[in-house]
Amino acid sequence: MTDAAPRAAELRFEGPLDLRATLHPIGAVFGDPTLVASATDAVRATRTPDGPATLHVRLASPGCVAARAWGPGADWVLARARGWLGLDEPPIDLARWAPSVRALARRAAGLRLARTERVFELCVPIVLEQLVSGAEASRAFARLVRRFSERAPGPFDDLWLPLGPDEIRAIPQAAFPACGALPRQGATLLELARRASRVEEAASMDADAAERRLTFFPGVGVWTARSAMLRGMGFADAVPLGDYNLATVVAFHLAGEERADDARMLELLEPFRGERGRVVRWILNGGAMPERRGPRAAMREIDPAARDLLRGLR
Repeated sequence: MTDAAPRAAELRFEGPLDLRATLHPIGAVFGDPTLVASATDAVRATRTPDGPATLHVRLASPGCVAARAWGPGADWVLARARGWLGLDEPPIDLARWAPSVRALARRAAGLRLARTERVFELCVPIVLEQLVSGAEASRAFARLVRRFSERAPGPFDDLWLPLGPDEIRAIPQAAFPACGALPRQGATLLELARRASRVEEAASMDADAAERRLTFFPGVGVWTARSAMLRGMGFADAVPLGDYNLATVVAFHLAGEERADDARMLELLEPFRGERGRVVRWILNGGAMPERRGPRAAMREIDPAARDLLRGLR
């Protein structure tokens, strides 16, 4: 899918911008076939209400992003590119915060909160992260995309469109474990796909209403909802709860504690209310991490019988 005449726009803004740190969280943890991003250059494929689109953004000069878009949804995504990049975020007054947090903010300079307005496709890789490692989730996401989606518009090699509701509904249930996903993850994605219009409505809601809407769907808990809200819906105060390691990482950085639960994490984040999720993003981007106490868990092997089933599917 190519287009020799992309739509183009020039986006002016103030302050630093790190494209990779801003856009990377909207996709899979590793090796996302729908997104390629560096500190100064990024390409993202998406499914808009007007059809597929590819957005390419590049830091042309300080304070200026050159944006191009291909596909039927090019105008739609260009009109929302400022939100995708968090270019209109108000400045944050850090003067009342501890020096360690101000230093953290300086290290994360340019990290902004994306607001993509594509809630369903944002939820897909996050659902696949439930109960598994980031590596396993990324493996499942990439396999599902390459098997059941299609190439994105534009001139970029091996760039794929995210899985939309129609694509998820067309995936046989057996294909989820065959691609490395958990069966319950597949069931959750099918629930979201069946009522995708209700999922997308969360993009225009306030934080409390968006969380209620997303957690209404079976299989979507607070961790999944708030992860989506923080990673691609622009909610600066959203703190994912129930994460395997997040509370310990936050407590280690803010208080030097080697272990913590969600209650302790929220206690430590309380001084930053209104920006608690942003502080979490800063910590994950460049904060100190506790020493790993054991070896990384090995990736689960995919059942050979399940892989054999995949050969007979679409």
